[in-house]
Amino acid sequence: MTTLDVGPVPAASVERDRSAVHIRAIRATDAPELLRFYAGLSPDSRRTRFLSVSGAVSPAQSISFCTTDHDHEEGFVAVVHGGPFDSPRIVGHLCLEPDGSDAAEVAIAVADEFQHRGIGRRLMAAGAAWARREHVRRFIATMFAGNAPINRLLIGLGLPTRVRYTAAGVTKITIDLVAEIVAA
Repeated sequence: MTTLDVGPVPAASVERDRSAVHIRAIRATDAPELLRFYAGLSPDSRRTRFLSVSGAVSPAQSISFCTTDHDHEEGFVAVVHGGPFDSPRIVGHLCLEPDGSDAAEVAIAVADEFQHRGIGRRLMAAGAAWARREHVRRFIATMFAGNAPINRLLIGLGLPTRVRYTAAGVTKITIDLVAEIVAA
């Protein structure tokens, strides 16, 4: 399968209006666009997302991210329309993988030019809604301790969190998803 690469969507071309970015569950057909999304991230954004230096996501990894069972694992993408062919472009990805019987490992990336616009928060909200429907009680996120933006995003969700510093400058954050249900 091939895709037509129309280049990145300039952030300035997308309105500041939150409705310009659509959050939806990932689809198997998103694999080529997700591959393009990860290839377009800066090296630092890829390093902080995958906790390692990597050139890009492989086609096999992209397909794996896009073939969730929607019951035990899930993914969400933030999509905008733009470019000369008005093709949908992925500008954010949230990945949820099982981590025990009642927890999910959460990982998120937002295109560099779309960061600090609330896209990560919206992706996390979609993930939390799915998790609660699937009886997932906790999110677990592993990140570099110095990754202030993701730390602010996760701690800023307003849910009880536990932060644990592990070896080699890595932090593990556990987010209690049930507390909000009880309080609501």
